[in-house]
This record gives sequence, C-alpha cells and structure tokens, in this order.
Amino acid sequence: MRNDQHTGVLPESVSAADLHRRVLPCSPDHRVEGAPEKPLLDGHLRFFRIGADVSVHCVDATELADSRSSGECPAGLSVNILLAGQVGFALGAEHYRCSAEAGPAGIALALRKAEPFTRFLSAGSRVRKVNVSVSRQWLSERLGDVEAGRVLQRSVRLWEADAGQVRLARRLLALSRAPACSVLAIEALAVELIGRILDASEAGQPVSPDLPAHSGAELRQLLAPYLEGECDLAGLAHKLGMSVSTLQRRFKRLCGVTVMEYVRSQRLERARRAMLLHGMSVQEAAYLAGYDHPSNFVSAFKRAYGTTPAALIRTHRQELSA
Repeated sequence: MRNDQHTGVLPESVSAADLHRRVLPCSPDHRVEGAPEKPLLDGHLRFFRIGADVSVHCVDATELADSRSSGECPAGLSVNILLAGQVGFALGAEHYRCSAEAGPAGIALALRKAEPFTRFLSAGSRVRKVNVSVSRQWLSERLGDVEAGRVLQRSVRLWEADAGQVRLARRLLALSRAPACSVLAIEALAVELIGRILDASEAGQPVSPDLPAHSGAELRQLLAPYLEGECDLAGLAHKLGMSVSTLQRRFKRLCGVTVMEYVRSQRLERARRAMLLHGMSVQEAAYLAGYDHPSNFVSAFKRAYGTTPAALIRTHRQELSA
C-alpha cells in the first residue's frame, strides 16, 4: 500500500475541531459548522485513508448538536451500511433521509464526477454505521471503464442490507475499535464489502430526495386513502421511492401483516362498524368492504370475527333491547 494513513481512536467527546482534523485526510476541503470547541459527538468515530483510492470510516456515536459537516464527494462509489439510527444528508442541492428502523440498510452514492456533500447532524440522534468509499479510478482498474461507468450512473440507492453485508460492517466496526488495528485487515474487509455489493443481484432502489424514514404508524396512515377502491401498491411504492417488494417487506416487518392483509382487515372493520352503528345491510356492507359477492364477504367476515354479519347484528340488537 502507498501513503497509508489511519487515525487514532477519537476521545469520547468529539468537538468540531476534532472532527475537522480527523476528516481532513479523507476530505481535504472539509468544513464543519460551529465553534471549534463545540462538542458534536459522543462515542466511537474512526477514519482510515488507504492509499489514494480507498477510505473507510466507522461510527457508533450520539450526535450532541444540530450541525452540518460538508465537503466534496469525489467521483466513485461510496457505500454505507447503516446498522442503527437514521442519517440526513445532501448531495448537491438534493436532501435525503434514510433510516435503519426497519433493519440494517445499505446506502450507496454512485458518482461519475465530484459533487458537494453535506451530512446533517441532529442533537440526540444515535448512529451506528460503516462507510467504504472507492474512487472511479479504483473501479475502472478492476471492472474496466465500461462497467465502472455503468456502476457510476449518478444516483443515491437504498436497500435492505443482507446478512453478509451486515456481518462485514460489524467486523469493520469491531476492528476499528482496536487502538492498533491492522490497516491491511481493514482494507481486506472493505474490499470484500464493496465486492459483495457490486455482485448483489439487486443493487437497490433509487431514493427520492427528502425520502422520510417511515414508522409503522406512518405507513398505515399513508395507506388510508387506498382503503376505498383499488389499492394501488405500485403508486404508493413510487410515492415512497421504493419498489413494491420493498414496501411489502418493510410493512410486514413494521406492522406484522402484509399490506393487503391490513387493507382487508381495515375494510372489514369499517363494514362491521357501519352495520352496528348505522344499520347498514349485509349487502351494503359487503360492497363497502370491496366484495362483489356478499357470500365472499360473509366468509371473510366469519374468519376475521368468528361469527357471521347477520349473527353479529342480531346479537347487537338483542343487547340494545335488553
């Protein structure tokens, strides 16, 4: 390796000046907002610059203040495995937010030319992540110019990190905590992680600017307009900047049921309330729940509530007259 350089482990409390000094070897035009002595992070943060073409940094820290850290993201591929927390950043004038709430996430910035990059810090936010960046030249030497150009079509991409990617990220994070860790070992793990991501059959979905990190409750709220009429999963997924399959997996993980199971249950509940509270007939309730044939509605209702709609209505009337 040529011109190998790595930093020591930062103290627990990291000031703006500390952060700037440590980032500078990896980003010569780095700037950080705030007074030099202002504490910005509390926890583990370590940077490695490996030759001219590879850099690694590992973070497991709490952000202590609202601030921003800016520089230039060079042409190449910058990959993050976000193990916990959420991050906000801007690439040029476009702002993004990504979260590991639903599980470890992969975030890739693929750039054919250098672009301004800003990382937004948020007071009280706990972030655990690993970043590996390789230059365009590094990719071209290993993949060829044509394939490197294909990889580096300007985009920000997000995916659910697989078990192998998470394992490598955790190994990098653990190794970075050693005061005298082997830079050769760091490089080997970093290259393996890049290789796994390049070889992945699904390179992730493009992320729309200002993509929010949705909780289960927010996803259910976003589904509310789709409870009437056709449930347009493709339209909702596009609105959220993800594929239908990613939406399905994320919803199931956060809510415990599939999107369609949730929609059906909500439609049945609305029909149940309409029969009990507004005197709606079984046929009308079936139509309200999205069923063309009342018999299908009755079967689905009995599976959900353990009784038929007619029996439920009779019991309800008896209770009212008692």
